This record gives sequence, structure tokens and C-alpha cells, in this order.
Amino acid sequence: MPAPNTGAKGGTLGGLWRAGVAALVGAVFGTLAHASLTYLGDIPLPWGLALAWALLGVLVYWATVASGKLWAGALSLLLCYVLVGAISFLGNDQLILSIGYLQYLPAPTVVSLLWMYGMIIPAVIGLLRALKVLRLQRAG
Repeated sequence: MPAPNTGAKGGTLGGLWRAGVAALVGAVFGTLAHASLTYLGDIPLPWGLALAWALLGVLVYWATVASGKLWAGALSLLLCYVLVGAISFLGNDQLILSIGYLQYLPAPTVVSLLWMYGMIIPAVIGLLRALKVLRLQRAG
């Protein structure tokens, strides 16, 4: 008789759990970090956005490789996007700036828009890297 699915690597429950953790960590810490800027004269250096994107890419990669399921990484991106959208819509603060602030705070607004709508970039990179690892594991 086969052992029950306990959420170990490859299980559906493990994939769901890892996707949820990756999404929650990515949404919270990415949203907190993305707007960190340093100015070099008049040139903004968006190091917080780079950190948030790197974190999200690593979390998507982790969710995929640790569960052995590509859909877990894709689900983590989707859940992260929904959580960041909820933070920006439901929050009574300005962690994520809308396009209406572009005239007054150009650099933080662009960084917020890149975090919100550009998070697919590091996630796809993480998914592609994880896909390569999964293919190598299955081949060998």
C-alpha cells in the first residue's frame, strides 16, 4: 500500500504550501523593500527594486524546485501579484504609489509601477531556471 501524501517534495499539498509561503514572503518583503532608493546626484538608484525582484525570483525558484512542480512557482507569482494588489488597494498608506503621483514623486512612482507590473520578469527568470533544474533531475 503506498504511503499517503504528506506534503513532501512532489506532492500537491507541498506545492501549494510552498507557493503560499513564497507569495506571502515575496509580497510583504518585496513591497517593503521596493521603494528604497539612493540618489547619486539627481540620478535615482533603485536598489530596493533590485532586491525585491531578486527575492521574488529566488522564491519562485525555491517553490518550484523544492516541490518538484512547475505550477507551484507559477502559482506563487500569481498569489504574490494578488497580495501586492491587495496591499496597494486595501492599504491606507502609500507603500505603492499610483501613476497619479508621477508628477510629484517620479522615481518612487516608477519604482512602484515596476514592482507592481514588472514582477513577472524575475518570476519568469526563476521559473526558467527551475525548469532547467527539474529537467536535469528527471533526466539523471
